[in-house]
Amino acid sequence: MKQLLFLFEVMDKEPSLSFIWGFFLVMGIGGFFLTRKHPAFLLLILLFVYAFASLIISEINDPYVGPAIIQEAGQGYIVQSYIAITIGTVIPFFGVGAWLLKRKRKIANT
Repeated sequence: MKQLLFLFEVMDKEPSLSFIWGFFLVMGIGGFFLTRKHPAFLLLILLFVYAFASLIISEINDPYVGPAIIQEAGQGYIVQSYIAITIGTVIPFFGVGAWLLKRKRKIANT
């Protein structure tokens, strides 16, 4: 029976933490630079971030898959996933703030 346990593994079907961190850091930092050019890019970036985040969060909160993720990967997987999602969501807003400051300085100099 122990030989069949590998068939029930969950984490081989879930994205790794390195992928999750990489994706949300790239989206966050890329979003920061894009929103510095124009704040309308915020909608595009948040669309990608929220689409991928919803997939992860739905798996984590699933009544069957969620406990299996905790059992196989530990609580740290859950915590780090939420932190990465938050970082990927928040960093582009700093780009909007930088754009607003640049615009305000430009207006003040004229």
